Amino acid sequence: MVAKKEELERICFNCNHFFPASMEEPTEFGICLNDKDFEPFIDELLGNSHYACCQNLIDSKKFTGNREACRDFSEVEIGESIEIDENSEFGRELIFAIKSGQFNSKTLKELLVKEQIRNIDLKSLPVDQYSKQLKSSKPEERDAAISSLGALIANGNEAAFEELFNFFQKLPPPKTIKEVHLKKHILRHLEYSEFRTSLTQFLLDELYNTPSNNTTRQWISAILQSLERSQCEEIGEPLKKMLSDNRFSYRLKQKIKKILYG
Repeated sequence: MVAKKEELERICFNCNHFFPASMEEPTEFGICLNDKDFEPFIDELLGNSHYACCQNLIDSKKFTGNREACRDFSEVEIGESIEIDENSEFGRELIFAIKSGQFNSKTLKELLVKEQIRNIDLKSLPVDQYSKQLKSSKPEERDAAISSLGALIANGNEAAFEELFNFFQKLPPPKTIKEVHLKKHILRHLEYSEFRTSLTQFLLDELYNTPSNNTTRQWISAILQSLERSQCEEIGEPLKKMLSDNRFSYRLKQKIKKILYG
């Protein structure tokens, strides 16, 4: 398939001994399997991609693959000696790069990163890293965590839903328009999830706990719109009780009636 083998750049990324430091996300960092400290863990790393067996060691020894290779450099074999699955997306992209003359170490690296992304199981991807971000005093870091968790929720990640929902529950009733917008933004990520049963009860409680005024009007409307998309058996009785509660205004009760009987 390859007329002429191209000599790869002598960097660690192109060495047979280089192994990615993580399979959970694309990374330029890796470890050297020629390092004797990793000998007891080779089978777990290569056979099962089980990083937990030596995670601390990986963290302390990882380095960028762009580093100049050492004297033990063993060039990755690319070409006829590798059996390429022509039915896989990676295989088709690799064959195209070779046949079109675009294949080099940079192209290989890009294709491997894309393949790593394709192989990530978004449903089971750990979300611990976002817990600290959510509590950040910097709005841009918090918003980035919300968006990332929202994307994982959309892909069926239950842990992401729980992480964002727990953060959502701890937010106090909004007192400013900015706080209203934050709550509405989070609700949009939570309400279209398959895990939203617990969210419905929280929103019913939120109606009781949120004072009705010009600032909170948008938030209350967002709650009612979300409840309107809930199952009737979940919201029927609680909303009927609100109709006889003097804490709720005539206008709000009319909206509740519309949900119940409209």
